[in-house]
Amino acid sequence: MERKNKERVSRSQGSQPTIFKDATTDALASMVMALLGEVMVLRDRLDAHERLAGGYGPADVDAFRPDPEARAYRAAYRQLAYDRVLGVARDKLLPDSLREQRDYDSVLDEVTTN
Repeated sequence: MERKNKERVSRSQGSQPTIFKDATTDALASMVMALLGEVMVLRDRLDAHERLAGGYGPADVDAFRPDPEARAYRAAYRQLAYDRVLGVARDKLLPDSLREQRDYDSVLDEVTTN
C-alpha cells in the first residue's frame, strides 16, 4: 500500500502519555490540545500586531516581548478560551491529575529563563 500523505510531519517514536483508556478519545483530546495551542499562538501574534500597529513585519512580531499588562491580558483570554473549549472535557473526562497542572505563564517563564 502506497503512503498517500508523504508530506506528513514526523513525530517522535518514543512512548507518548496515555490519558484515556479509549485510544480514539485519547487521540481526539491530543488533537484538540494541539489545535488550541496553535490558536493561542495565532491570538498572541494578532495581539502583537495590534500593539505594534504600523508597518511592522514578522521579524518584529517574533522579537516582540509583551509587557506585564499585555501578559496579564493574554493570560485572561487564554484561560477563557481554555475554559470554553475544554470545559466539558475538564469537568467530565479529565483525571484529577491533569486539573492540577501549572499555568501557562509559569511554564513559559521557566522555559525562557533557563
